[in-house]
Amino acid sequence: MKTPMSEGERLRRAISQREFPTSRLSADLRASATSYARRRVSEGASQGAISEELGVSTFSVGRWLRADESAEFVPVHVIADATEASQKFEVVTPRGLRVVGLDIDALCALLQRHG
Repeated sequence: MKTPMSEGERLRRAISQREFPTSRLSADLRASATSYARRRVSEGASQGAISEELGVSTFSVGRWLRADESAEFVPVHVIADATEASQKFEVVTPRGLRVVGLDIDALCALLQRHG
């Protein structure tokens, strides 16, 4: 008599049916895998154990757990600051030359002149 397939086994089988091992999961399958991973973490399972259960990398499991599905881009308004022109900058070149205390205009002039 066959025992019913566990959720982890069902997900592992669905994940393994991708055309290529590096193919992205469908949105539904990823949502199911993420939900499963979150539930298993709450039960005390490690990301390594979850990755073995699902047949994916630990990196993928970690990425799923960090994903914030509600994150969206929001408009940002930049307001010019009057003190910006008086800011002093510090630049360190790849060869170790350090230039300190120039305002943006002097820094641009220096970079333009000396590359």
